[in-house]
Amino acid sequence: MHTHWKKLTNPNYLGAYSIEDGKDLILTIKYVQEEKVTGTDGKKDDCVVCHFVENAKPMILNATNMKMITKLYKTPYIEDWAGKKIQIGIEKVKAFGDIVEALRIRNKIPNVQPAKLPKCENCGNDIQPLNNMTADDVAAYTRSKYGQALCSVCATKKAQEVNNNADE
Repeated sequence: MHTHWKKLTNPNYLGAYSIEDGKDLILTIKYVQEEKVTGTDGKKDDCVVCHFVENAKPMILNATNMKMITKLYKTPYIEDWAGKKIQIGIEKVKAFGDIVEALRIRNKIPNVQPAKLPKCENCGNDIQPLNNMTADDVAAYTRSKYGQALCSVCATKKAQEVNNNADE
């Protein structure tokens, strides 16, 4: 494992150095907002920052990348970008009289297969994520509490049954 020196200079945001082995990242936008960003030189700037659902550093969006998201998802409104997947890769670009590596959002919507959701052992419906729990977390929790993996509807009914029996 090698550590790129740039990982140590601006550890708060994604950079071209964040992409290991040149493999593109596929991330889901959580939200985009303007933020004060302190550069490595200590200078503060207002930047547009994209935060992700996955455990990844946020990415400062430049006009090129914002135009690409707008093109991909046919909306210029940052609120509409939440929940959308983007594919981020490295391109060599001319900047400051030099050729440098930059993060670029690819010109395609990532084709990501949705995760197969666990099934409710009572009604057979998919178990959906709930609050900050994944569908697998919900299944594991309900299995430990009620002896079977349950969707939220069946788990609520089961909880009411347990409470009613306790009252008798």
